[in-house]
Amino acid sequence: MMWLVLVCASFFELAFTVCMKLSDGLKNVKFTILTIISVACSIGLLSIATKTLPLGVAYAVWTGLGTVFNVIFGIVVFKESRDVKKLVFMGMVLAGVVGLRIAG
Repeated sequence: MMWLVLVCASFFELAFTVCMKLSDGLKNVKFTILTIISVACSIGLLSIATKTLPLGVAYAVWTGLGTVFNVIFGIVVFKESRDVKKLVFMGMVLAGVVGLRIAG
């Protein structure tokens, strides 16, 4: 159950980084407010997950999944580079997250 909470926290990490980008340097009030709400949800869910999951594993998975989600979102929505090196290293991050889940 806590792994699901951690995945949800990672999705809120995606939300806050996207909202932060769309806030135009925190000038757009709507996206600035959404950034703050998303940050609070993400960290709140991470806090809940760390009640039972090891801190280092939870933090690594949270940031790792958040990174993967952001790269994929950037490629699909913002038409960012699909460079092979970027995808290979993203796969390595994902492999590390899976490895931590298996080991943790």
